[in-house]
Amino acid sequence: MAGKRSRIDFAADAAPLTDSPFAALAGRAGESPGVAPAPPRETVVLAWKIMRTRKGGWPLRVEKRPSGKVVTVVSNVTAGQEALLSELKKRCAAGGKVTDGGLEIQGDHAVKIAAFLDESA
Repeated sequence: MAGKRSRIDFAADAAPLTDSPFAALAGRAGESPGVAPAPPRETVVLAWKIMRTRKGGWPLRVEKRPSGKVVTVVSNVTAGQEALLSELKKRCAAGGKVTDGGLEIQGDHAVKIAAFLDESA
């Protein structure tokens, strides 16, 4: 089809569009079709308790194991170890476990964990 190409007229005197697919939604201001409204936000009650250090910081340390692996250790967790571990594993996208000395998260995530504990405290 070589030859003339059709052009769209963008002039101000052009007729407005009459067949709008969104015309049926014009009366529903602020509503989304087929989506339920979000439930009201609830206050979050922390399920864990961490004792701060004497200097007021978080009890975090990064350890390097003999095999060359690096883990971040969170100590002084007095309540809710499993709940805190689950949340930290999600935030850091890493594995971890509960030990006698506290929580171990695989990798060097001290900055992420400190920021999370600051915002949740």
